[in-house]
Amino acid sequence: MLQPFADAAKLILKETIIPSPANRWLFIFAPILTFSLSLLFWLVFPLSHTETLLDFNLGIFYILAVSSLGVYSILIARLV
Repeated sequence: MLQPFADAAKLILKETIIPSPANRWLFIFAPILTFSLSLLFWLVFPLSHTETLLDFNLGIFYILAVSSLGVYSILIARLV
């Protein structure tokens, strides 16, 4: 469960080299989008037998919707 936080720490502490022909905003936005989607994915997973961070009846559809949004971060990264 701590993997997204470890990935965020690695991204923050890593030296950023932005290629000169790349769009700076998209180059920085693509990993931020991926990280935020991974955190949104964990909202509906149960913490215990009775509690979750986000409790609603359509949790499986939420997981499918959030996981399908990950394609956009790959496309944005490809544009750079």
